[in-house]
Amino acid sequence: MELLGGATEPLSLTQIANHLETTKTTAQRFLNTLIQLGYVRRADGKKYLLGHKVLSLAFRFLHSEGVFSHARPYLEDLSSELERSVSMGVLDDTEVLVIFRKERTRFYPFAVYVGSKTPSYCTAMGKVLLAALEDDELKALLERANLFKVTAKTVVSKTAIFKEAKKTRERGYAIVDQEFSLDLYAIGVPLLNHSNEVVASVSISLNVRDKDDPKLLERAKAKLFAAGQQISQGLGYDGPYPAITR
Repeated sequence: MELLGGATEPLSLTQIANHLETTKTTAQRFLNTLIQLGYVRRADGKKYLLGHKVLSLAFRFLHSEGVFSHARPYLEDLSSELERSVSMGVLDDTEVLVIFRKERTRFYPFAVYVGSKTPSYCTAMGKVLLAALEDDELKALLERANLFKVTAKTVVSKTAIFKEAKKTRERGYAIVDQEFSLDLYAIGVPLLNHSNEVVASVSISLNVRDKDDPKLLERAKAKLFAAGQQISQGLGYDGPYPAITR
């Protein structure tokens, strides 16, 4: 399931068997069991991706926190007002599990969709979620994370990522400038609950050229911050915003 969750597109039986270093017969047996349980589903008959039951686990947690009912209308409006893609995600070990996606323009050479996973160290949502961790938790995560360059601008140094997390924490929001796509400039904010815990993060995807338009950039930030604050207030958070507490 981790293999399928980390993939940017459905995988074939051969790809799965090769990644797991096992035979296609063994891989097929595991897949059949997961399909029966609802954790994996077929795509186009010959490929596989995560099933809705995996997503339901994340959604169940978010529903129990009240996140989804508060967040969705704000995120839909945010995307419509700015005509930009908006995403929401939660930390799943070392990656970000996308649990909401309103796509307007794609800046990636691969698909980002609900249920997919993205790196935490080079995405706006991920940087927020990393900044919310305690220092020892963040160091442990970076030790086991697969840090690779997505673009020439991607930072993969553990020391540099740790320092960036501190900057993000102090700033209260995250910035990604061509680290996940050379065409992408993204801003991420936290969603906080009544206990001042960061329960999810939201990001808005801008074209990298948008950062040279001060009016557009400030409008995007203001709208994103307002949406994040309203969602957080609906979850019981009443502190300053944007802010990343631990």
